[in-house]
Amino acid sequence: MNKIFFIIIAIITLQSCNGQEKNKSQNSKTTKITVQDDNTINFLDVKYQETGFFIPDTSNPYPTYTYSDKKIGIFSVDFIGKTDETQYFWNPNNSKGYYSKSTNPENDAQNSKAIKNLIKENDYYVVASYLPNKFITYTGGEAGEFEPKQNAKTTFYLYEDRKWKQIGEIETSKIPEDILAFETSLIQKELFKNLKNNSSIYDGIHSTSVETEATTTGMASISYKFDIKKNNILLSLNTYKESNLCEGKYIGIEKDNHLEVYYSGDQLNCVSIDPKFIIKHDKNQFYIKGIGGESTNSEWIMMQ
Repeated sequence: MNKIFFIIIAIITLQSCNGQEKNKSQNSKTTKITVQDDNTINFLDVKYQETGFFIPDTSNPYPTYTYSDKKIGIFSVDFIGKTDETQYFWNPNNSKGYYSKSTNPENDAQNSKAIKNLIKENDYYVVASYLPNKFITYTGGEAGEFEPKQNAKTTFYLYEDRKWKQIGEIETSKIPEDILAFETSLIQKELFKNLKNNSSIYDGIHSTSVETEATTTGMASISYKFDIKKNNILLSLNTYKESNLCEGKYIGIEKDNHLEVYYSGDQLNCVSIDPKFIIKHDKNQFYIKGIGGESTNSEWIMMQ
């Protein structure tokens, strides 16, 4: 479901569930809009949280809240975990996550107080997606129904150093369904754009291969070839009985005597907040972690 249409449904549903249709309409006439020095809205102001925090019904859920005001438009504020583990905490499939002891997941998804209390500030990036009122047609009704105009554009902001910074803009109709991966990608592009060059120690072509699982026609396998030039990495794959996924562009970040490798291409299903691979150099030999399947992806595998 498109992000803004999801927000529209969420706002109407939450207002209805909380009995706030009339109150919301009255509040929107008197609410003073809070802005920072560059006139960007302070999306984190508590007065914009009146409909409460909730977990959206998506394949990759995350904590969020939404706000609507005819004077400014609509926006959501999303809390994007800084690690895969933090992001996965909100997934219904996580046996140790938010829903692990739930007897009524639908109610727990709307439990604003519980959700807010579990959000630890240092563990999350905060992203606001904003659709200004100039791109909205209000269609009336008690709940203040509205829809985006054909030329609508949504702007994305990252809260960093106590300020909102624009990190992207996209036609509203083209926002991907996987919001978590899309916003993770925007965050990484912003954080990685001013990287210092890595040392030349990792430069060159490094290859390795692993077997993954037995099939009726032989052992499935994946061969990896990393072409590394400073921060820029190009991955080529050669597979047998395996899907050839997540080839292409990566970014390398040198950290703690390792090279962390992050996907930077256009396939959102390849994006992750944690590095896809980690490469280390030890006694004139390179090793990699993260390749293959469950039996090998946590091991250090020698590279050629």
